[in-house]
Amino acid sequence: MTPSAAAVSVIIPTRGKPERLVLALHSLVRQASGTLARFETVVVADGHDSGAAEAIRGMGNLPLEIELVESARIGQAAARNLGAARASGEILVFMDDDVLLSPDYLRTVAAICIARSDTVVRAPVYLLRYLAAFRDPETGVPYQGHPTGLVDSKLAHERISRRMILSDWPAIARRCRHLNRFERLVAQVLREPAPRFPWLGYSGSGVGIARRLFMQAGGYDEAFGLMWGAEAIELGYRLWRSGAGFVQAEEIYSAHMDHPRGDSINTFGKSFDLFYAKHGDPAIREVQSLIVARDRRPTVSVPG
Repeated sequence: MTPSAAAVSVIIPTRGKPERLVLALHSLVRQASGTLARFETVVVADGHDSGAAEAIRGMGNLPLEIELVESARIGQAAARNLGAARASGEILVFMDDDVLLSPDYLRTVAAICIARSDTVVRAPVYLLRYLAAFRDPETGVPYQGHPTGLVDSKLAHERISRRMILSDWPAIARRCRHLNRFERLVAQVLREPAPRFPWLGYSGSGVGIARRLFMQAGGYDEAFGLMWGAEAIELGYRLWRSGAGFVQAEEIYSAHMDHPRGDSINTFGKSFDLFYAKHGDPAIREVQSLIVARDRRPTVSVPG
């Protein structure tokens, strides 16, 4: 990374998903156009994940400025803070390692953050549910234990390729139809004239925020450790309490390459326990119930 400051810094914490990470990075190659003169990408390998280095090597000579930061296993909140500390941009975009950003995503987020510096920007997240079968969404290699025949016969045409991302985005856009329960909840909340839970706007696969605003709020609370579920919207809650606004940019979106959740889903309740213990607001428990609905535990993603 060159010493000069980038206008936008994209921060990607990653662990254990190199095949998805390389596709996510390819979606960033499309972003350097229009009024977005330059941006940098900071990939934080949470737990010295060697797969991240492999994914970055997989970019070949494509024009993308990437810095890899390796750390001990610290969890998403701390990994995002570490990435922000290493970034040079005045606008920070926190991106997940398993999503594809639509063309003009960064340009749109940057324009809104510049015009409204006290505003957090997010966009709808469409769930590509069928990709949960694939360990590698490009080659079709299934996760261990998934019936290979089913993948080969019924889902082979649903794969996502690097070529498709770079040269045939409409083929991906046509698949972006499904919003999960959490995304529908956030969209409903942010459409309200006086939303009850505006802090849900700090969620999604590509949240944009001015560095100044992020630093004033103190960044992510690293006490969440390896827990998953509330670490992002807890920061949103603090931002809201300090007067920040939240907006959903409907003209852009991200596509989440779904995957099995593993053990992280079991920490959802504990993460909300910590959130509630910090702030004591009954609205936190109400939101938790809305996300879980009738399920014993959430089957939707609360993107961080």
